[in-house]
Amino acid sequence: MSASVVSATQSTFLLGAQDPEMREIQRVIAAPGMKYLHAARDGIRCSARNAYLANGAVVAGRGQTSREAVVLPHAALIMVECHLPGHMPVVRVDHHYPGDPGYDRPPQQYLAGSSLGQVLTLLEREPDNTQRLIAAGDHCLTAAYQGQCPDVDPHELLFLRASWRASMSGRSLVDVMSGILDAASYLEKHFDSDAGESVFLDPVEVPLDLPEAAAYAGKPIRYRELLPGGELKEMLKGATPENIERFMQTHAEAGRSVYGNPFRGYAGTYFY
Repeated sequence: MSASVVSATQSTFLLGAQDPEMREIQRVIAAPGMKYLHAARDGIRCSARNAYLANGAVVAGRGQTSREAVVLPHAALIMVECHLPGHMPVVRVDHHYPGDPGYDRPPQQYLAGSSLGQVLTLLEREPDNTQRLIAAGDHCLTAAYQGQCPDVDPHELLFLRASWRASMSGRSLVDVMSGILDAASYLEKHFDSDAGESVFLDPVEVPLDLPEAAAYAGKPIRYRELLPGGELKEMLKGATPENIERFMQTHAEAGRSVYGNPFRGYAGTYFY
């Protein structure tokens, strides 16, 4: 057994916000009985918005229930897409910020770029076909749909992601597939030739499957979404590194909270 596997078996994984990739990471480490906790903010499991502002951890139970967990000061933690002040991880698994192991990995290196791929490498496990689809879809969705990720079939990726969307929303798979394909043709009606992107600044005008459709069609898209708490979020996806950097700089100069990765082709900001 290598040092990396020993380190993982003797450590506790601290997992960030839940999404399809994080669910698979949890499944991978839970199967052999490795220890894991979920990053939390004020006793509540973190979301994508506050995973790097965690101030504790929870043990997630069935359904939505969870209980707070004690993280000892010198605990050996492998942090996956999160941060816990006062603790230095023995391994950081991430691809969101400069300095992260997967931050600047191109589509051709999606396994090394994705958090799932990094965990599998840490455990010296080869990815199966579904894990390759998950890793590519999370790390560089638009590029994966355009066939830029080795051993990833764009049609299989579409079926997998449409199946997830159907399962999570209660819609039929046929409805989701039709929604993605119909929305792909709808993009041209809102194309801004000067900016080189399709623009939807009214959240009401954004079809349900539009972001997925844009990635599938390989079209840059900028759109706004009204979040459940009333916040307005603007996102740019599938754009060139230069446009991503321009988007981030413009909103940062306006004093807004900004996130993104020019290498992965996405950025977002929050309006208060």
